[in-house]
Amino acid sequence: MAQQALHPNKEAFIEGVDHILAKWTALELAVKNGWGGRNSQTKRDDMVDEIVQHFDDLVKKKQKPEPSDLEDLLLDIMSEDFNITLEDNSAIEVARNICNIFAECLTGNFATVDKLHDERDAREAQGGAGSAVQQSHAAGGAAAEEEDS
Repeated sequence: MAQQALHPNKEAFIEGVDHILAKWTALELAVKNGWGGRNSQTKRDDMVDEIVQHFDDLVKKKQKPEPSDLEDLLLDIMSEDFNITLEDNSAIEVARNICNIFAECLTGNFATVDKLHDERDAREAQGGAGSAVQQSHAAGGAAAEEEDS
């Protein structure tokens, strides 16, 4: 049986969520370091599906997305799947960005998704998907060298 094609707005939203999560340093570190076990990448991919399902449920109930509700979902996933307790307020920033993407995609505005796509392509061209982690390590290495001096 053939799978039904996604509406362009939903397809763009899924892509946008994936791009936003790719920029989230805490999640990137969790996946790279295997904090979710051998299935860390799968858990990260499932996170996209859980977020999209959260928004699908809101649409069905005709409810407005609230960043604080999405933040709670993100914190739960990070805790349950990656054994991480975040205290850096990054989850609320990620939640706000996802809610903004959702609002844009509802109206057929894919400008931010396209921008995120281009930024991700540029990051990957510069050194792979782990560039934020590499930058973090490089910054830590430079600080350690200064301390040694």
